[in-house]
Amino acid sequence: MAFLTIKGLELREFRPGLRSHAILGNKLVMAIMELEVGFVDPGHAHPNEQCGYVLQGELEMAVGDERQTLKAGDAYFIPGDALHSFRVRGRPVLVLDVSTPREG
Repeated sequence: MAFLTIKGLELREFRPGLRSHAILGNKLVMAIMELEVGFVDPGHAHPNEQCGYVLQGELEMAVGDERQTLKAGDAYFIPGDALHSFRVRGRPVLVLDVSTPREG
């Protein structure tokens, strides 16, 4: 698939409060994620790098010792193995998230 329209993607529940649609390549994963108000990821880490762009809404994100509130138009970068967490406030959040695929 060379082209797609974000508005036309069917989002599926990944876990309660998080719906997504992922496009899997050999060396890249791109996902559109919709996060409900109040959704909290208490923290996790993985070996793959990850970055993203907030399309709408606002979320608090921590990467390692850094913490910031991200709004539409803001981006983030998470190095491999870095502990990161986030919390959604105010209204649902839509994020374009890109990562390297899990190996193995």
